[in-house]
Amino acid sequence: MTDEEVELSESGTGYEVIPITPIRRIERKIESLEKAGSIPQLQSLVTQLVELIRSNQKLIDTIVQEDAELRNELSKLPPKIDDLTDTMKRFISLVEAAGREEISAPGPEAMRPMVDQLKQMTDQNKRMIEGNQAMLDSLDNINRKMRAGTPISKLASSYPGLRLKRSGEM
Repeated sequence: MTDEEVELSESGTGYEVIPITPIRRIERKIESLEKAGSIPQLQSLVTQLVELIRSNQKLIDTIVQEDAELRNELSKLPPKIDDLTDTMKRFISLVEAAGREEISAPGPEAMRPMVDQLKQMTDQNKRMIEGNQAMLDSLDNINRKMRAGTPISKLASSYPGLRLKRSGEM
C-alpha cells in the first residue's frame, strides 16, 4: 500500500481513501460539456456559419462583378462627353458665323432663347461630369473598403441607395 492508501478492514471488506480533487475536476468537466450542448447542435452552428460565409462570398463576388461592369460603363462616358462638348462648340460657332453673315440678322434678343438653351445644356453636361466623378469616387471608396475587409452588411448600410442584383437578373 502507498502512503495515500489506507485499508480499513471490517469483516474482510477493504476500503480505499483517495483524494477528492481529481474527482471534482472530472465532475466540473462533465458539467461544462453538458452546458456546452451536444455535438449535433455544434455541428448545426458550424453549418450555419459556413452557409453565412458562402452567402457573403457570393455577395462580394456580385459586388465586385457589378463594380467592374460599372467602371467599364463609366470609363466610356468621358470620351462621349468630350465628343458632345466638341459638337456643341462647333454648333455654337456655326450659329455665330451664320449670325454674322446674315444681312438682316436678328437682334440679340431673338437669339437669346437659343443661347440660353445652349448654356443650359453646357451646365447640364458639367453636372453630369461632376456626378460621374462622384460615382467614381464612391466606387473607389467601396473598393478600398472591400479590400480592407469591411463586411458587406456594413458597406450596404453605408450606401443606402446601392442596389445589388444577383447574377442573371437584368
